Amino acid sequence: MEEPEFDRRSVLQATGALAGAGALGLLGGGAAAADPEIETTTGATAPRFGAAEPEEFYVEIEITFEDAGGEEVTETPTLYGEIIRPTDGGEPVADVPVVLTYTPYGDLYQALNAGDSPADDGVADYFVPRGYARATFDLIGCRNSGGYYDYGGIRERLSGKELVDALGEFDWTNGNVGMTGGSYDGTTQYAAAIETPEHLEAIVPQVAIDRWYDYRYFGGVPRSTVGTPTLFDFGFAATPGHARDDQGHNVEVTAARVEPGRRAEFERRSYEYDPEYDDFWVEREYRRRAGDVDCAVMIEGGWEDRNVIRWGSTRFFEALKAADHDPVRLIMGDWGHSYPEYPDSRDLQHALYDEYLLDGDEAWLDVDPSTDVMDLPAADVESASTPRQQFETWPPADADEFALPFVGGEPAAGELGLVGADAATWEDRSPPVSEADFFEERGSGDRYLMFETPELDGGLRFTGRVTADLLANSTDDTWYTAVVYERRADGSVRPFARGARNSLFRNGDVEPAPTPTDGAYRVGVEPWDSNWELPAGSRLGVVIASDNDDYVRHDPTNRSSNELVLGESALRFEGVTEGVDAPSFPDASLSATIDSETYTGGQTAQVDLTVESAGGPVRVRDRLPDGWTVAGGAVTTEEVAGTTYVEADAPVAEGETVTYFAEAPATPEATDEYAFGPAEYGDAGELWATADGTGRTVYVVGVET
Repeated sequence: MEEPEFDRRSVLQATGALAGAGALGLLGGGAAAADPEIETTTGATAPRFGAAEPEEFYVEIEITFEDAGGEEVTETPTLYGEIIRPTDGGEPVADVPVVLTYTPYGDLYQALNAGDSPADDGVADYFVPRGYARATFDLIGCRNSGGYYDYGGIRERLSGKELVDALGEFDWTNGNVGMTGGSYDGTTQYAAAIETPEHLEAIVPQVAIDRWYDYRYFGGVPRSTVGTPTLFDFGFAATPGHARDDQGHNVEVTAARVEPGRRAEFERRSYEYDPEYDDFWVEREYRRRAGDVDCAVMIEGGWEDRNVIRWGSTRFFEALKAADHDPVRLIMGDWGHSYPEYPDSRDLQHALYDEYLLDGDEAWLDVDPSTDVMDLPAADVESASTPRQQFETWPPADADEFALPFVGGEPAAGELGLVGADAATWEDRSPPVSEADFFEERGSGDRYLMFETPELDGGLRFTGRVTADLLANSTDDTWYTAVVYERRADGSVRPFARGARNSLFRNGDVEPAPTPTDGAYRVGVEPWDSNWELPAGSRLGVVIASDNDDYVRHDPTNRSSNELVLGESALRFEGVTEGVDAPSFPDASLSATIDSETYTGGQTAQVDLTVESAGGPVRVRDRLPDGWTVAGGAVTTEEVAGTTYVEADAPVAEGETVTYFAEAPATPEATDEYAFGPAEYGDAGELWATADGTGRTVYVVGVET
């Protein structure tokens, strides 16, 4: 039997064309060449069965959850799907596993399939002959499924769990369910998996969202994309039901579509200029619950994905590893928002399903289904600048933390020098600037700063997280954007990471804090995780601005004059160097607490800074708000660019705490909010790094009592 092509990329690409504006757009590259040094495997089952006609299924579920008002709600939607079962001699085969896609795109898939069932796809063509049932079910609130579309929320999580367990209880299955799919179809796998379905054994989330806030915002800055959730609120989740066999069900589904539901809320929360990360977004963050996943996970993402962005894959992998989850693999290649393009991608998925969806005692099974797919190296990565390589973890074990300071004048090795400007100042105003403006000429402008290293003496590879750790002054609220790029020997430029941060959310996404205008403050701009190698003779560059019209939505109300404090700001990244003089930097995490949220004038606050983890003792300091004075503690104060910093007198080891006391201002006009921190850490050099999540905001009634 000739094996059919296992490829749904055309479906994904068409989805992108329909969505428009980058909402679901997919970019594909050429297939990677086979590499004999790459460890790989394949499944054991071979084609031997026929395929039944697609059959409609209606699965009634019950889900209970708390609504936004804290009231317990129980709903009983009916989910619609179509299943293709394997046949032997024309009769359906029993005791088979199910490969499921839980999707909002059923109408699109059917249209692209010339009106045939969405289940009749390349996945079915490949796996049904090997003894798997192929199922596609419409996402809750979409196409022919009842209930309400929930924009990644609790309904999608719980309905995914209930659907998986219902399929696993069908008497013709072996009780094992796997999931597959890309984009939203990958995201529903994360959503279901964190609810720990009993029958879910393996998932293959491809270019999937693991944190919906990150899909809509970069560090509290709105992305320039539109389409999600609008395309779903008024498109995929608004079409009338049209199941072939049950008109009563269609009437029920269509009636729910007419109700406004939460569409207005979804739209509002997705297009804010200063979006607070609150319970709405917590409900839609799967990463924080990665420890609840109890199945095999093979994540597939693309370094060139400009839609979901690569950290939907890399960060979920890191979260699973941090939770000691096993087994898990990360596959990241040189493709965009598309299915993986390794020549053995199909074989790896086949091996995963044979290993985890077949028990080995199925009556029809004539081979040992065991494979070593999850014994392969855990990280399998390739980019446009690096060949395909495998590592036991990601970032690789030999990666270090580096920090390259931003400086004025001609940079030395290991420094990023300001190009084409005497002062590190820029303006935030309309109209927005774009990358075409940044790179029209080599140099800074009045709206952006350009920094570059000298020509590199050897190779420099980024292998993980990147942060533009900035100390800056601004006259008002503003945004910070960063573009990290390679300037090649011929002068051409290749950006490979982009990020942004809202000054109101400089302490993290959880809640806004007033932007200090009385002195410098620390803000960390986190570009996308990267796998990029710069060769000898090239230059590493960074552009700092308040806009990037290619990736973030311009706020016309922002009017700020900004200045970067040179020597105190740096680009930090995880990486590997070969013959490059790049200063390493300690890897540490800190926590910070203050003993109250409200103070009266002259009252003393106790501040505790704790080193939660570090490879050795580190220097620790904290930003003191204007008007406050240090009243005690083993600390020293220093003025930096108009801001007072409180530094521990001695390096602080892991598990140790430094405590200082600060007195609140006592004049009536001092009544206001004040921002402490974020705390910072460093080594023996001059550079400091922001400790994430350590900013604290307090309120002072500026009259002594």
